This record gives sequence, structure tokens and C-alpha cells, in this order.
Amino acid sequence: MKKTLSATLGLALALAFGTATIAPPLAADGLVIPQVSVLKGEKNFLSGYEPINLDGTINAVVEIPAGTLAKYEVDKDTGMMAIEQKNGKPRYVQYLGYPANYGMVPRTLLPKSKGGDGDPLDVFILGPSVPSGTVVKARAIGSIILLDAGEIDDKLILVMEDGPFANVSSLSDMEKRFPGALGILQTWLTHYKGYDKNGKLVLSSPGFNGRAATIKTIGDAVLDYYKEHVTDADRRPLDEKGNPYLYRWPGSKNVAE
Repeated sequence: MKKTLSATLGLALALAFGTATIAPPLAADGLVIPQVSVLKGEKNFLSGYEPINLDGTINAVVEIPAGTLAKYEVDKDTGMMAIEQKNGKPRYVQYLGYPANYGMVPRTLLPKSKGGDGDPLDVFILGPSVPSGTVVKARAIGSIILLDAGEIDDKLILVMEDGPFANVSSLSDMEKRFPGALGILQTWLTHYKGYDKNGKLVLSSPGFNGRAATIKTIGDAVLDYYKEHVTDADRRPLDEKGNPYLYRWPGSKNVAE
């Protein structure tokens, strides 16, 4: 009966998403629960959404829900979301589950020419756990400075409009209202990949950047994506300084400003 139920669930999900399913590493009392390996959204997850809304909020694509282990990521070539493969097998984080929703900001880029990893901006999205593929509106309050093998791989900290963090306005406000939360994020990030062959942590974090520096990082990443990926057919109108409009409403303000 258990095997029949597992097979039925797998077939149902495969038909619903048009993808194959794989089994996660954990299964209670022998029941294998299928894990969808590829997700196709209503739009291209990378290019189908604006990075900044008219009200100044950020659009963030959730790849990995809080508390989970499956390493979903947006494929830059297809715009779909898939479980990362390592040595021919789906990758699951070998550590505690993600402490917050994790994802990316569409239409952004940290170019390797500037010391980045060539990927979109990575974000922690604080709030209720939501499924992979969800696009949420959130506000930036700061970022965690992170180095991965010498490459800049900072993680932005966003707060969702709904949930306990909705009214947090800055990193200092976060620490005041939710003591220890920032330390948890930083500790998790610098430890989840473990140690290298020399006994040193693979990831390191010298500290945090505040809200103003983080907003600049987002703006720079939007421009870098625009310069590298946007074709004439998709080109935005330019402002008087020669920069593309970023669709930010000038009257928008952060909470408590």
C-alpha cells in the first residue's frame, strides 16, 4: 500500500508539473515522498519580473523555503527552477535547514569583472515559510558580507510585508526587536559548507552592510544586468543621466523613515 501511494503521488506531481520527480533523503516509516526536480513558473523566474516595484519594494523569487534542505536554484539559461546537481545527484544541504526563505532578485547580476560570482543577487527573505517558486514583495534592511573562495557573495536581508518582521526598518532595529536573529543568519551561512582541507571554514563573513549600502548594491546589480543581458528589443527608456528607469516611485519610503 505504501509503495502504491508513493508511486501515485509521484505520477500526479510529474503530470502536474511536466517534470520528473526524485526522492528526498528523508522518508518517515519507509514512505518515499516525491520531490519535484524542476519548476516552471508563470514567467521566466530570472527575466520575467521587475526587480523593483513602483512602491520601492523588491521582488524576490523564493528558491529554498525556510527549514528545508533541497538546493533549488534558478537556471540562468532556461529561467526555470531546478534542484542543483552535484556529482550527478540532486544536492541537499548537509546541515541544519535554511534559517529563512532563500532566493534571488530577478534581473540583477553580480558580474565576475567586479569580483562577483556572475549570478543574480542572493537574498534571505524573513517572514513565514513559503513554497519554492513564490515571488514575494519585500524591503531591504541590510546585507551579510560573505566571501566564498575569494568571490563576493553577499546575501541581502529582506523582510516580507506580512509576518513578524514587517515593520523592521534597519539592522539595528532588527537586533533590538529580535536579538540574535542576525547572528543566527551569519553563523548558519559561514558554517553550512563546513571546513576546507586546511581546516578553515569555506565561507567567511567580516560583517554586515547597512540599508543604504544594500540599496546601492541592488541598483548597481540591476544596471549590470541591464548592460549585459538586455537586447534592443527589451531596452528600457533612459533618464536624463543615461540610466534606465528602475521603476521606483520617488515618494516611496522605508517604514519608520
